[in-house]
Amino acid sequence: MALSSVQADQPLRYDLLGRLRVSRGGTDLTPEAPKLAKLLALLLIRAGEPAAGEKLVAELWEQDPPRCAFASLRVYISQLRKILSSPSGMSPIITTPLGYILDTTGTVMDLHEFELLYTRGRERYVAADFPHAAELLRRALSLWRGPVLEGIPGSLVIDSFTAVQDEKRLNCTELRMHAALALGCHHEMIEELRGLVVQHPLREPFHHQLMVALYRANRQGDALAVYRSARRVLREELGVEPGPSLRLAHEAILRADPERLEAAGVIPALR
Repeated sequence: MALSSVQADQPLRYDLLGRLRVSRGGTDLTPEAPKLAKLLALLLIRAGEPAAGEKLVAELWEQDPPRCAFASLRVYISQLRKILSSPSGMSPIITTPLGYILDTTGTVMDLHEFELLYTRGRERYVAADFPHAAELLRRALSLWRGPVLEGIPGSLVIDSFTAVQDEKRLNCTELRMHAALALGCHHEMIEELRGLVVQHPLREPFHHQLMVALYRANRQGDALAVYRSARRVLREELGVEPGPSLRLAHEAILRADPERLEAAGVIPALR
């Protein structure tokens, strides 16, 4: 699609937090061919670093690459260059003796936006600035449109990358819940936490946060039921008992002892 003069002056934008998307000035430039999209994803994962042709071939074809694989790779690189090149003809893909480098200098990437907001949110949380922490973490999570690189066929590099990003997303979600609970938003968090417990039944912090939210909402019985459910799942799936944090919260709620509840983080620390 032809770019207007205004759009042509805009930087490339890469979106990885969901389906892969590349655009300039609002114009979608995402390659439709699966191999081209996967190649772009592999170059983005290694952005700024050389990706050897041998490794790209192994990642693109995985099992039994064709005899013409390297020739096909050169064709794909050429096609990507045409898609990503600036109106002046400058290509962000550089060929070096060590491999191909995707230069993302001056571009916009949702992954970088997420990491910046997540980092700032953590800093505000540590500083006990919970209102700003909750807002920054909410904005970070709003950048996710679905599973990272959704629709791109997996490979060793892609699977490793997506696993790391998924863990960051969950850690960010946990911290946002902590910030919301610190602000007294336990009623509002119950439904979302129930969904997180269903989606991630082995992730104990979500069970703990749901127990806290329910107890603060005067639902002690429901909070204890969450512990029993978590314990059953952990024993059936992993053959282990809940960790110290969950056990302490369960004991505190069961006894309704203020000191135990405060120590377990179920009720805010007394001032």
